[in-house]
Amino acid sequence: MKAIAKLPTIMGTADPLRFIKLLPSVQTGSEVDVGIHIQGCDHGHNLVSINDAPVYGSNHLLGIFSVFNPSHFSSMDYSTNAVHGRLGGSLDMRPSQAIPDKVSADLNLNLIAAQGTVRVKTGERSALSISARRTFLNQLYGSFLKVGTAPYQDPFEYSFGDLNIAWVANPGKSDKIYADAFYGSDRAYYSSETNPLGIDFGWRNGMAALHWDHYEGDVLIKQMVFASATDTDIAVQYNGEAGNIFSNTKNFGYKGSVSSGRWLGGAELLFFDVLPQYPRHTSGYMTGTAEAVRQKAIDGTVYASWTSNILFQHWTMSARLGGNWYYSPEKESFWSVSPTISLAYDMFHNGRLELRAGSSTQNIFLTGVTSLGFPVEFNVMAGRFSDPQRSIWSSLSYDLKWDQEAYAMSASIYFRRLYNQIEYSGSIFDYLGSEYDLGNLLLNADGWNYGLNLIVHKQAGKFTGWAGYSLGRSLRRSEDGEIFPSNFERIHELNIAATYTARRWDAGGTLVAASGTPFTAPESMYLTASQIICRYGKRNGARLAPYIRLDLNFNWYFRNDGKVSHGINASLYNALACDNQLSYRFVYEDDSFAYRPFGFNLKLMPGLGWFYKF
Repeated sequence: MKAIAKLPTIMGTADPLRFIKLLPSVQTGSEVDVGIHIQGCDHGHNLVSINDAPVYGSNHLLGIFSVFNPSHFSSMDYSTNAVHGRLGGSLDMRPSQAIPDKVSADLNLNLIAAQGTVRVKTGERSALSISARRTFLNQLYGSFLKVGTAPYQDPFEYSFGDLNIAWVANPGKSDKIYADAFYGSDRAYYSSETNPLGIDFGWRNGMAALHWDHYEGDVLIKQMVFASATDTDIAVQYNGEAGNIFSNTKNFGYKGSVSSGRWLGGAELLFFDVLPQYPRHTSGYMTGTAEAVRQKAIDGTVYASWTSNILFQHWTMSARLGGNWYYSPEKESFWSVSPTISLAYDMFHNGRLELRAGSSTQNIFLTGVTSLGFPVEFNVMAGRFSDPQRSIWSSLSYDLKWDQEAYAMSASIYFRRLYNQIEYSGSIFDYLGSEYDLGNLLLNADGWNYGLNLIVHKQAGKFTGWAGYSLGRSLRRSEDGEIFPSNFERIHELNIAATYTARRWDAGGTLVAASGTPFTAPESMYLTASQIICRYGKRNGARLAPYIRLDLNFNWYFRNDGKVSHGINASLYNALACDNQLSYRFVYEDDSFAYRPFGFNLKLMPGLGWFYKF
């Protein structure tokens, strides 16, 4: 997190998710699609966690704020390949487990949010950290934060808040006990004046976990119990119809591991209670409630891994073998084996070459009306709608550091073959205008991701930063053989980040330039009985305009001596005022309907903040 703090800060915060999205292995999202897409995988293919306890619904809108309060955490583990249970990567946030000598705090107040972290010593061997954050975006930018293109601009409101608590205790030299808790709440509202449409989004998530680490010589035993949940409630009004759309996910379980030297082994037992999205109509001719399909499932995993140096320490090899048992909501058992192997050659001053390959299985899927871009997708368990998802993957990477590690570069190629993927074929209007049946809206598909990632990094001196480029495809194939790109595919992407540090100030910026994401465009449409009927073209056969965004940042320190960091922050989000498109929509103009791109009216967002850390 200290390295991330050197990045340009927007609204006074050093966002770990902004750091992740600037790496060439992660596709850039739009302001309303802020999912983490690692090497062409869906956001739901990733494991997002706090100290290994999963967090569901881990999205905030606008791409400005991390889903996690960055001042609460001391480190972050990121991998393009999750250890188990997911087809994509992993992102694990870790609060500090050090016992402070005195009270410390990290406070930040800016134009659209207030956040702070306080750490206190609660005993000779225990400490407590509490972090809270709340936005007031609507109070300052409410009159500007609109969606659309003039003169067809519609009001949009958004706010969120979150709370983190971490407690750690060292009762003895051989034991450590710690607990984590997280709660987040988001609210977004959109209403259209050109179409009779209003949507009120609300989503919440939370997690609580208790850990115990025990050391016995060179043996480390780790155990954890946790509970995690998320739920959404969407109120929709359209053309005289009104209703609510609900979904929720509850997950609790146990994780344990034993490590000694080069060996690691462990087991997990997870219980799921999932309610996929379903509507309840409150007015209009389609009143009533659709059948709620609640899913309860059990997921058990055992695994072992081994690492060894061979051939005079020039070569390093590691292997892992995991076995999974999944008991579906339909009371059917699925068994799978997930091996992973890595072979690395250390060429000393000439760098390091590594080949990795393996397979993965995933039993919980994320899907929904992703074309909207809002993080209100829902989870579905394997079983009735699809068999467990599988992936076979491989990667080859080369890493090099020189000039006493002041400079570094990395190049990698990857390939992932995906099986049993599901695609949501409906829209928000399906909930209100027809009999709802989730099974008729989920399409089975397979797919493959492949690409090239390059990055050059300057890591020392007053001027630091990097430039990264990625070339990648994320393709899906439906049951009828149609091949189409995923909703978030960006074939080309360039990321540049730079920071200059002086004695009393620092400044920096980030630049993102990427291909536009795909969408399905209509070929023709007509109006009947006040309903727009569309005939769509090839799935994801059209693309939005390229995405370009420059963010600038400046910090002035009144005091920065290692004990106290106190100053002001000025930032500019989207400094080039690029009109980045979010999607397309229907508008009524000149006595006819038209299909037009739209984005946020607030293209350039200035920020001014105060920070104090001691």
